[in-house]
Amino acid sequence: MEQRKRRRVALVAAVVLVAAVLAGLYVFGELGGTGSVEVMVHDAPCSGCAHVYVTFSSVSVHEADIHGSGWTTLNVSGSTIDLEALNGTAMAKVLGLDQLSAGQYTQVRLAVTHVAVVFTNGSNVTAMLTSANSADVNVAFTVHPGMTTVLDIDVNLATSVHVTGGVVMFTPNIGSVVVSGS
Repeated sequence: MEQRKRRRVALVAAVVLVAAVLAGLYVFGELGGTGSVEVMVHDAPCSGCAHVYVTFSSVSVHEADIHGSGWTTLNVSGSTIDLEALNGTAMAKVLGLDQLSAGQYTQVRLAVTHVAVVFTNGSNVTAMLTSANSADVNVAFTVHPGMTTVLDIDVNLATSVHVTGGVVMFTPNIGSVVVSGS
């Protein structure tokens, strides 16, 4: 009988301890809370291009297992970046940085509103945007409370810029995405 009583006391103590640990994790941000997401871009070069100025109107991320929209737009508001100058990840530039709810995310959407191409011969052309003026990238990443998750996105200019008969078209194509801090 005494042994059974000790087991019950030990079980109750263990349950109380687990509840206290979980409550502490929640209060100190290990469960729930927010973390930062930093979206960086760089490129694979465009043959014959000296500069490719791309204006991004928004960067959005999609939270996993959310019914309804699930999309959160990061703060970028019209950032123009010369992607041709950012050849390789060492030259990546921050496009967006924002706080997000901690959790799992499954997609990134880059929306483009304007592209100006300067060719190596000095000619300057405003590219026409195709109907796909955004690129959706399936990439799983986790935002941890109090930490920064970095998404390094390669916009492949070699396959995004199309020149046909003097007309320049731009369709954003993503080469790769490297996630760190997740």
